[in-house]
Amino acid sequence: MNQPMSFALVETNTGMGIILALTVLALLGILWNFQRDTDNSVDIKDLICHKGQLHQGKFMRFGAWIVSTWGFIYLIMDHKFSEWYFAGYMAAWAGNALISKYLDRGNNATSVTEPEPELEPPPPPRRPRPR
Repeated sequence: MNQPMSFALVETNTGMGIILALTVLALLGILWNFQRDTDNSVDIKDLICHKGQLHQGKFMRFGAWIVSTWGFIYLIMDHKFSEWYFAGYMAAWAGNALISKYLDRGNNATSVTEPEPELEPPPPPRRPRPR
């Protein structure tokens, strides 16, 4: 017999699926409001772009983070989560950050920094007028 494919998230009898969906929607709404505010410096494109151009490394890292985090949540919701998954998840992301910093350490030392703009000297003090 062919049974239709089901998703464990839909089959949970608890309200955790609904709570998770509402939380994600609320966080996306907050992020969207930050993005729309012209006085705010939050730019969602910074998650995947570098200097206004799509950056393959940032794009891949962000995509991997989304997929692995959703897998992490799925395991919790499906009651198959163990400490090994947690250790692997944390090791992957902490290791990624450490390796990235290690590889970038030489780039920061040799990069050319822009000189700070020189400030104009203050105007000379006014002399009092003779009376």
